[in-house]
Order: sequence, then structure tokens, then C-alpha cells
Amino acid sequence: MSFTKRLERFFILGIVLALSYILYNWYQGQVFKNNPLAHKLVEDVHKKQSEVLERIYKKYHIRPQIPLIISDEFHSNLYGLTTYKDANLEILLNKKRFKESANYMIDEVIPHEYAHAMVFILGEKSSEDGHTKVWQKICLELGGKQCVRYVDNEEIIRQKMGF
Repeated sequence: MSFTKRLERFFILGIVLALSYILYNWYQGQVFKNNPLAHKLVEDVHKKQSEVLERIYKKYHIRPQIPLIISDEFHSNLYGLTTYKDANLEILLNKKRFKESANYMIDEVIPHEYAHAMVFILGEKSSEDGHTKVWQKICLELGGKQCVRYVDNEEIIRQKMGF
């Protein structure tokens, strides 16, 4: 077989492998998008929620009823959001972001959002944005590790790479 034929076969094999990879990733995205989160992941979210609520009770001696909802209705890059509507606090987590880093969502975003709720409950809301020193202190008390205003994309990458 000539060199040209071997090169042509190698090139075709490369194209087939690349297309297979693209189709596999597209399929995985569709599966994630159209199905609920894995049962184990939901259990991990509820476990972290329970830990945070227990920390709230130990520190503040209250048991707030703040629903935690995993939603695929986010129209932005937000990881989570604490809302106040109809006289109730609610925490929403962006389902799409669990695909990027479930650990980050659980370990960082849940305490982050509950800290926002506690700032509101404790009447510590100020005219500043929601990421005040008081919020940061509460976030750390609730088990947040970094308690920063915005997502640390480098931290997510480090977690995925095992550093």
C-alpha cells in the first residue's frame, strides 16, 4: 500500500474519531439537559443543605424554612440565587452548573446562598451589594471555604484536575 493511501486512511480515521467524539459529547449534553440530576448527586445536595441548616441552628438558634430548588430555568451564568418573593426566601441552584462542577456547587454555592438568606433574616442587609463583610463571615460560619463574590473558575479547574 502506498504512502498516500495510508495517509488517506489515517486522515479518514481521524475524522471518524473526531465526529464520534463530537456526537458523544452532544449526546451526553442532551441526556444531562433532559433528565433530572443523578440520585446520588441530589442526595449530596440534601446532605450539604442539612449540614448548613444545622450550622445555622448551632450558631443562631433558629431553624429557617428556606427551600432549596435545583432549576434548569436560569437564563444566565449564575450558579445560584437567593430570592425573596411572596414573603418567603428561596434558594435556586442552576442545574446546568452541576455539569461543570458538582463539588463546587455543593461545597461553595450552597453555603454562599444560605449566607445571603441569613443576612436577610438577621436584618444585616445594607445598601451595598450582597457580598459584605457580614455576609462573608456568615458564609464561612456555614461551611463555605472561599466565600467570594464571584465564581472562581480556576478553582473549578483545579478540582477537576485533582490539584
